[in-house]
Amino acid sequence: MSRFEGCNDAFAHAIARARDMIQLFNGLSHIRRDPANDDALRAAYFQAVSSFDFYVHEIVAIEASYRFRNAIPTRNIVLPMEITMISGAEERYTAVDADIRERNSYKAFVDPQKLSEVLSCFCNKPWELIVENHNELHNENVDKSSLMAQLKSIWKRRNKIAHEADVNPTLSGISLWPIDQADTEITVRFVEKLGQCLPNVVSNLL
Repeated sequence: MSRFEGCNDAFAHAIARARDMIQLFNGLSHIRRDPANDDALRAAYFQAVSSFDFYVHEIVAIEASYRFRNAIPTRNIVLPMEITMISGAEERYTAVDADIRERNSYKAFVDPQKLSEVLSCFCNKPWELIVENHNELHNENVDKSSLMAQLKSIWKRRNKIAHEADVNPTLSGISLWPIDQADTEITVRFVEKLGQCLPNVVSNLL
C-alpha cells in the first residue's frame, strides 16, 4: 500500500537508531565495564517503543485522511462541522489531517487496549487481525494473549524509564532496575515485527 511507504521508511529508520544504541552499548562495554553503559540499552528500549507509538500515530492519520478522501467508512472519528464545510477539496483534506493529528497528539497507543481502540476506528476485531497478520508475515504461531501480554510488559517498562528514570525505589532510590542486551534486542525486534503488521490491519474495511 503506497500510502504507507513514507511512514514505513520512517519507522524502519527509527528502529535502526534503536539498534545503533545497542551497538553503542557494545562499544562502551569493550572500552570499560561500567553500569553507566546500561543507559545506552535504556535509550535503545525507549527509542524502540517510542518509534512504535510514532508509527501508530502516522498510520492512523494517513488511513483516516485516505478514507475521508475516498468516502470509505470509519467509526468513532468525529470532525468539526467547520472542517467538513470547507469548500476547497485540498484545503478540506489538509484540515482533516491536521485535526486528526492534533486530537491524537496527546495519546499513547502502545498499551494494547489503546491500540485496539484506535485501530477499531477502521476495522473489526483488530487484535485478531494483528495476530493473523503477525503469524503469516513472520511464520510464527503465537496467540493473542501472548502478543498483548508482551506488549503490555514492554509498555510498563518503557514507562519506568520515561517517568521514573528506571529507578528501583528500594535502597532509597540509588539503584536502577536491571536491563540486559538480550532483553533489549528482543524488545526492539518485537515492536518492529508488530509494527510491520499494522498497514494490513488498518486497511481492513469495516
